[in-house]
Amino acid sequence: MKLTFSSLLLMAIAVFFWITLGRGDEVLPIPSATTSSIADSYLDSAERWSYDPSGTRIQYLTIGSGTTYINDPVTYAEDLIFLSADDNGNRWKMTAANGQYHPGIAELLLSEGVAINLLERDGNMTTSRIRLLLDENRAVTDAKVQLTTLNSITTGTGLEIDLTSSEATLLKEVETRYAN
Repeated sequence: MKLTFSSLLLMAIAVFFWITLGRGDEVLPIPSATTSSIADSYLDSAERWSYDPSGTRIQYLTIGSGTTYINDPVTYAEDLIFLSADDNGNRWKMTAANGQYHPGIAELLLSEGVAINLLERDGNMTTSRIRLLLDENRAVTDAKVQLTTLNSITTGTGLEIDLTSSEATLLKEVETRYAN
């Protein structure tokens, strides 16, 4: 009886050590890739032009690089430059480190270090993000905006720009400080 009990105890201890110590490095299951994480296409140095009904180029977009994912029509882009001319030939230039181009709704979201310049004027604006409504030739944001000129710094929250008429409006909390 002692021999049977000892044999069973010894066998149980051996199984315990075999299970716990003999496992080695476990192979962890790799989560299956979802269709939203698989790249569908890549862009490298892409350009996009838009024209008005008379055939005049009104918008020009360059993308340094970008990626579109399966089942997601959005192009996630880096190093963006957007140019648009108004009715008088004045040119708007907007740059950003990152952005998202939504072709189905004709929108471009610029983010990270957004700089906005009306090239024929001396003012420069900066904001954290801005949404370009490409079909309407407008730009809007609800973020803080800073407008810097040679003589002043104006800050505000929210901005609307009509890129056709070059009318830009800070929406609220507007404050201007003039240089001495």
